[in-house]
Amino acid sequence: MTQIYSLVKNPFREITVNHPLWNHEFLIRCRTENLFLADVQLLAVQMYKFSKEFNRILASILACCQDETTQLVILENLFDEMGQGDVTQSHPELFRRFTRALGIDDETLAALPTAPETRALIETYLSIPHKYGYLAALGAVCYASEGIVSSLYTQLYKGIIGAAPLPKESLIFFEVHIDVDDSHAAKLAAAIEPRITMREEEIVKQAIVEAMDARVQFFNGIYRQSSKYNLSHHSLLFT
Repeated sequence: MTQIYSLVKNPFREITVNHPLWNHEFLIRCRTENLFLADVQLLAVQMYKFSKEFNRILASILACCQDETTQLVILENLFDEMGQGDVTQSHPELFRRFTRALGIDDETLAALPTAPETRALIETYLSIPHKYGYLAALGAVCYASEGIVSSLYTQLYKGIIGAAPLPKESLIFFEVHIDVDDSHAAKLAAAIEPRITMREEEIVKQAIVEAMDARVQFFNGIYRQSSKYNLSHHSLLFT
């Protein structure tokens, strides 16, 4: 008989809650409202580079998943990301409302380079399904992405509005993720946790750690770039 992972103790959530990510200097600056416009613009560009790849990340997991019930959960998540069929409500488009409000037009946004640390975050998520399988990949998305987004984006939101007061409609991307992604995480957890055997537990843990570590590197990249502009306190577009 297959031994199924017990939900009484959840070491997956413990990994994310206790991870060094939350002590990152950039997040501390967000929580203390100590960002400048250039910081927000740098963050926005690199967040967009990752966010627009999230559909591909979900699709790569779907391609590796043979379980039909889990396929439906992934598809529902993907459908939400794509605006439930309305391109004007897709999450990349919602994010572009934010970047436009920051003075970054779509052409400039597309032309600005993806930082190495951002590329590494994208590649980490894209590689996990092939490296560890679909359960571990969904574990990384569930716990190290959807499961932390509400807390993470709440902190980013505080830093953003403190540095660059923006129209409420331009911040809908953050509000949607703060409100909705806990639901996505719960549905993913319900789909995958009963399928994780004791043998697979360590693999899922490793995938979550790699995703969380890559997120730290992402913020390292933002902090590295922001050091170029933190003396002027002006828009990166005009320095």
